This record gives sequence, C-alpha cells and structure tokens, in this order.
Amino acid sequence: MNPQAHVKRAAAPRVLAGFVALLVLSACQRDPLDRKVSAATPTAFSVWRSSVDSDSGLEVRRRVADALLEIRFKIAGDRELQRLTDAETRAAISIDDAVRAKVDGRVLREVVQWGYELRVDRLTSELAGLEEAMRKNANLITRPGDIESRHHLDGLRDRQAARVAQYRADLAAAERELAPLLATTGRRFLEGDARTSPGSAAVPGRD
Repeated sequence: MNPQAHVKRAAAPRVLAGFVALLVLSACQRDPLDRKVSAATPTAFSVWRSSVDSDSGLEVRRRVADALLEIRFKIAGDRELQRLTDAETRAAISIDDAVRAKVDGRVLREVVQWGYELRVDRLTSELAGLEEAMRKNANLITRPGDIESRHHLDGLRDRQAARVAQYRADLAAAERELAPLLATTGRRFLEGDARTSPGSAAVPGRD
C-alpha cells in the first residue's frame, strides 16, 4: 500500500472539517445588518425575524425591534392624520402589511437607520411640544392664598420637568444609535434633516 495515499486519505476528513469550520466562522462574522429583509408574506417575515433572533446578538435584536416599532408608529400616525383630515379615506391594507411592504427586500442596516431617524424626528417634535407647554405654564399664577391650586400647578410643573428630562435622555440615546449608522451609509433616509423636516419620510432605497 502506498504510504502517501494513506496519508492523503487520512488527511482528507480533517481538511473537510477545517473547511466547514471556516465557512461557519465566516458566517458568524458576517454583520447581520448587511442581510436583506424578507417580508413578502407574513410567514416569510416571521421566519426572517426568527432567523435574526437566532443569529444575532441582543443589541442587534433590540435595534431591529426599535426600528420596526418606529416604522409602525409612523404608518399608524400618518393614517390617523389622514383619517382626521379625510373621514372617507380608508386604508387599502393593514398596518402590518404596510410595515412589511416598507421593509421587504431592503438592507437591514438601512431599515434600522430609517427607524432611528424616525425616532429622533418623533422625539424632537414631542419634546418641542412639551417644552412649549412648560413655557406657557411658567406664566400661570394662582390667586393669593389659593394653596390647593398652587400645589396643583407646582406638581404639574414638576411632572413636566421630569418628562422633559426623560425625553432628552431618550433623544440622546436615539442619536447615539443613529450616529454610527449614518457614518456607514453616508446618507439620511428622511427628506432633509429629521430635526427640521418633521413628518417627511423617504423610504430607504433598494440599491
């Protein structure tokens, strides 16, 4: 028996095992945000979400959930605004279907970035409204000796101040999440700056 042939046959399984291990390692090292979203049907979307949950770390799963929630908020808010301005308007598809249509086939990184842009936009708008309410309440005065009204007004101001502080913290956190995504893609998906063009949203491109 040829000793060299025996060595080659003995080494073949080890080479194959090493090749498989290399493929697994490469798959593990691939950034999950580079994959495309599969959401053509509810089943496809459910399977895709399950794959993200099983293949990604906790932080990626959290960012994906945050982004999808913000996209849902945006669609629901736009529909409610449309309903208030045009009572006869009826949505052709459900909100779930609309969310899937927005994200299907798109790179996950862009979907996550779009979601955080929407979050920054929403929090900025809501914070501005709350701060305006605080400015108005700051000018309110109570009648001399009306202790009950004074306590109520002080309590309202304290609650508003706490909400403003929480909004600012949430906004700062959203901006921290958004910054590295912007650095990677090099562009925004909201039309103009999210903080100066509230409510205007462009769908991330498929390119």
